[in-house]
Amino acid sequence: MLDQENICLSVEKTQREYKSVAPEIVQTSSFQFDDFQHYVDVNMNKKSAYTYTRGENPTLTILEEKLAQLEKGECAKVFASGMGAISATILSLVQQKDHIVIVNTVYGSTVKFIQNLERFGVESTKIDVSSTEDIFAFVKENTKMIYFESPSSQKFEMLDLEMISQFAKQRNIITVIDNTWATPLFQNPLVHGIDIVIHSCSKYIGGHSDLVGGIVISNQKYIHEINEFGQIFLGATMSPMNAWLALRGLRTLPVRLKSQEQSVKQVIQFLQQSPYVKKIYHPMVHTSTDLTDKYLKGYGSLLSFVLKDATPDVIERFVDSLKHFTLAYSWGGFESLVMPVWKGSNEEELKKRGLDIGHIRMYIGLEEVELLIEDLQNAFNHAYQ
Repeated sequence: MLDQENICLSVEKTQREYKSVAPEIVQTSSFQFDDFQHYVDVNMNKKSAYTYTRGENPTLTILEEKLAQLEKGECAKVFASGMGAISATILSLVQQKDHIVIVNTVYGSTVKFIQNLERFGVESTKIDVSSTEDIFAFVKENTKMIYFESPSSQKFEMLDLEMISQFAKQRNIITVIDNTWATPLFQNPLVHGIDIVIHSCSKYIGGHSDLVGGIVISNQKYIHEINEFGQIFLGATMSPMNAWLALRGLRTLPVRLKSQEQSVKQVIQFLQQSPYVKKIYHPMVHTSTDLTDKYLKGYGSLLSFVLKDATPDVIERFVDSLKHFTLAYSWGGFESLVMPVWKGSNEEELKKRGLDIGHIRMYIGLEEVELLIEDLQNAFNHAYQ
């Protein structure tokens, strides 16, 4: 019979020697120093060490390193949400009297955040352009940043990344792209001269609708600035658990995207033939092939379309008739989603954004595509009776 001491020693030895296949969740707030001298050396920047999870954590570091490599960047910082990453980046790099150009249908909360910086003396101009060179007419002497998505939210317009980066570098303007739609597998803006890439890890990277997070990828200079101010002072730190969930999602990302790319192609073909669809927004359909061939290595499964002769009743019947599409925010997980832009009383806002009342955003998930197409057909039939 083993005595208690031997049992404890056996457990301790096992804990020291095992090597887990999956990354570990280092679920701690603080890390201990070896001794007083180690404490002094770390605080004098003579040695590096994990000290407090608000700044760094081993699980977060693994995610940062992997996404930096996938985006072909030098380094990265993760945040508690996509908006945490966005706000930390902007607040770290702009100051009073600077000017930001916001291009096309950027994520709505990002636009509102930038516009709210006016009370701190930061100017902004929200523009909608049909070609990349149209952006440059809105640049001022004090323009510090050009912020955009390509493909963009809702309309999925694409911009010429190299044209933007070349223009901006000549004028010391920082270029920032939200690359969530394309993921690091389908587009790498840093390769084409863009300074900073942002992702919402809540979407394709997480892949299971069970985490909220964001990441910023760039060179060492910009990430150092964002870390020193946006990370340390704002405190929007990703939890180790969410970092672990994002790492889990990364492992299946290529397989999921490949399947969803095939599904979205079939859904788009169906929509193109439907008499109830006025217009489809997706790079596969309405974007110059020169831009898609140059920048995209694949197609995401988030798209939009406009219902023909849409009325509030038609929109409501269409959405409520769907059985395999869930009415919910976000996207990137297993389940297919639908989100109408009309919310009952926001017509004026939609006009400002250039969106039709019948504009529907749709995410194609991992269900059988035949079921999704049948669901759409039934919803169209009920909507138009």
